[in-house]
Amino acid sequence: MTDEVAQDAADKIVDDDRLLDGENPATPYLDDAAHWVTVYAELLAVKRDLLTVSEGRLAEMPAEVRHEVASTDLVVLDAEMKRFSRRLAFWRDRCLELGGSADG
Repeated sequence: MTDEVAQDAADKIVDDDRLLDGENPATPYLDDAAHWVTVYAELLAVKRDLLTVSEGRLAEMPAEVRHEVASTDLVVLDAEMKRFSRRLAFWRDRCLELGGSADG
C-alpha cells in the first residue's frame, strides 16, 4: 500500500459526512433505500466483529501493544461504527418515509 492510498483511506475515515459510492440520500425509490439499509447493516456488523475480536485480545497483549491498539485501532473502529450507525438510521428512516419498513 502506498502512502497516498493510506492517506486517502485515513481522510475517508475522519469524514463523518462521507457517503458511499452510489449512495443518493434523496432517492425516491424504496428499493434503493432498502439496499442501503442492507449495506450499512452489513458494514456495521463487520466493524462490530472486528471490535469484539480486538477487544477480546487486549488482555493478552503486552502493555505497549495494548496501548497502541486501544489508542488508535479501537478509536477508529468506534468512529466508523458510529458513522455506519448514523447512516443505517438515516436509511431506515428513509425507508419509512418511502412507505416501507425500517428493516428495508
